[in-house]
Amino acid sequence: MRSVPFRTFLLCLLASSIHISAYASDLKDFAGSWALKLGDRNLFIFTLSPSADCVTGTLDRPSSMSATNSLYANITNTSRRDLITKCHFADAILHITTQNSGNPKDEDSYAITIQGNQAQFVEDDIPPGEPYIPEPVKLTRVAPETKVSTDWEPNRAYTLTDSDTSNAEMKAIYDQDQHDRMTQNINWKVVGKSDAERREKTRKLLADGALHTGKDYEEAAFVFQHGDSAQDYLLAHTLAMVAISKGDSTAIWIAAATLDRYLETVKQQQVFGTQYSSDPKQKWTQEPYDRTLVSDALRNQLGVPSQATQAKQLKAYQDQQ
Repeated sequence: MRSVPFRTFLLCLLASSIHISAYASDLKDFAGSWALKLGDRNLFIFTLSPSADCVTGTLDRPSSMSATNSLYANITNTSRRDLITKCHFADAILHITTQNSGNPKDEDSYAITIQGNQAQFVEDDIPPGEPYIPEPVKLTRVAPETKVSTDWEPNRAYTLTDSDTSNAEMKAIYDQDQHDRMTQNINWKVVGKSDAERREKTRKLLADGALHTGKDYEEAAFVFQHGDSAQDYLLAHTLAMVAISKGDSTAIWIAAATLDRYLETVKQQQVFGTQYSSDPKQKWTQEPYDRTLVSDALRNQLGVPSQATQAKQLKAYQDQQ
């Protein structure tokens, strides 16, 4: 199979969402400041000025950070200004290379296209044969005085659609889920029907991209933890992982509990000991339970009680039976 040159691939990738004829054909259209936003925060700001040969300018960005596909993390609250050292403009694509102001050997390359006040860019220095395929990222034209944000939270991963505002509908769904479990003489048939309705409402919020904060995803994890299938519990575990990535460390317990419940449902041994079950013909039990895989020291890191404490809890349940 004939290989496609990488820059040809980039052109196809960038052109996939906007017709190529709509792209800027003159370097003057690139002039100004362009921001890569993660929610309301500015991660990158490209400042471009057309020159006789191509463009000159800068890239303002955090002093250090890490990026994995669509996740940006370990973002420092200090910034640096990198200079554009190389430039090439062809086929409506501006190719630039920036140089780390603190390390001249550290360079990054980008391919940018412009359409009015919107732009897209992709990494332009992926080695041939590398399996990673970059996704186009949107840039927005901003005022020249716009600064890189310096209020990044430690131990949090950010996405392009990030927000610090929790979803009020998700909170209401979660609050009702908890309320139904705190009343006396619970009618589980009624609660089960309400649980199913809450899951469908939460699925819609997820499909609409309406959840943003760690708390949103933690609350959604609890809703699906109260599901009735292995898929519900596996989704709950996934939601808990997202909550943790967004800096909500309290979601670590529900992450453990959802995995245990999933394992229990697919007839495997739970590994943390968060699940207690019973029926009218059987005493309360944690079985099947692999007590050897996870140490108490590791349980402690997950907010899960030690095996000794779990044994006391189990006995308390059995004594009440």
